[in-house]
Amino acid sequence: MDTKVDPSADAIWDSVAYIAARSGIEDRQPRTDEQWRAVRRSALTLIEGADLLRAKRPRVALVNIEAKLGELQPSEIQRRIDATPMVFEQFARSLGEAGNQALAAIDARDAKALMDSGGTIDEACEACHLTYWYPKQ
Repeated sequence: MDTKVDPSADAIWDSVAYIAARSGIEDRQPRTDEQWRAVRRSALTLIEGADLLRAKRPRVALVNIEAKLGELQPSEIQRRIDATPMVFEQFARSLGEAGNQALAAIDARDAKALMDSGGTIDEACEACHLTYWYPKQ
């Protein structure tokens, strides 16, 4: 998650935005070939990360960390993943499908569809997080 999925999702989310400020509106989207290639690499890495999550369930780092309010300890997250492997696999599949939606938008150079796919990626992430990471929130 920390090395593939999260950085890739962040790059996709950061690639498109409408930001309103006193100085005006920033319409952020890939415009150059290199910008499109960069966000495409992120989408491919996200899809690869989702495939890896499906292929071999993750081993949560069982380090001594202090969970934030409402978050489960790593050992409890791992127990939940191990107890419901098919559910976890479906969450990973949904993430991969969202990544494929982003990839299609990128290949079409459709910034609006790319922004929409960012919402789908977020929904896939949150559904899993609400089940395994912070279910009490």
